[in-house]
Amino acid sequence: MAELLYEHPLNEKLRTYLKLEYLLNQLAELTRLDSEPQQLAFFNILFDLIEVLDRNDIRPDLIKDCERCEAALVAWANHPSVADDKLSKVLQQAVRLQAELLKSGKFVGNLKDDKFLSPLRQRFAMAGGTCYFDVPQLQYWLSMPLTQRQQDVNRWCAEFALLHNALGFVLNFCREKGQFSEVAAENGFYQSNTEQHQLLRIRYTPADGVYPTVSGNKYRYAIRFMQLCDESGRSNCDKTVHFQLACC
Repeated sequence: MAELLYEHPLNEKLRTYLKLEYLLNQLAELTRLDSEPQQLAFFNILFDLIEVLDRNDIRPDLIKDCERCEAALVAWANHPSVADDKLSKVLQQAVRLQAELLKSGKFVGNLKDDKFLSPLRQRFAMAGGTCYFDVPQLQYWLSMPLTQRQQDVNRWCAEFALLHNALGFVLNFCREKGQFSEVAAENGFYQSNTEQHQLLRIRYTPADGVYPTVSGNKYRYAIRFMQLCDESGRSNCDKTVHFQLACC
């Protein structure tokens, strides 16, 4: 059985970043419009993205993180073991993303005001709110030619292009700062202090019959391995679990 990679944020900013990354990846998988359920799932994810971004203006955070990446890259440029060409390309990307973020407005400004999406968003937030007698415009849109629907979907997704690029850059930079090491959780439990890390990455084998749960913050964290059971839903693991851990 293949290994699984579980990631847990240690602050609210990274929690929002990971949530947006997950939603953007889901959205990309649903843009083919293969079936009606898939198209409805696309709108669900689209409106989740709009909701998260409406509540969290992450543009200032992304700008600051790109600036930190740039500063780190400039410092690494003086290290003799770093490949100059690769470093130069990544540094140029950090500078370019900063400039684009500074020029951009809020990520969902246009989508929030879209005359077609806005009433649909309200209905999708209600249980059973997408019955066609409540949203006849949705039924009509679903009947339109695929090429026209695909144009609409591509136009909506284009609003997230800068977010996707900047978020991917910052998260990749964060992840690459952590190196995996072998760790043993005695009785399924492991805890440690952090050096103001933002993200834990846990690589484990599901064949062991356990999965990790994490609690903590940027100063201290605890990992507890659990197992599924019929009686209570889950229970603590009482055996030693070997896994790989990267603190980023």
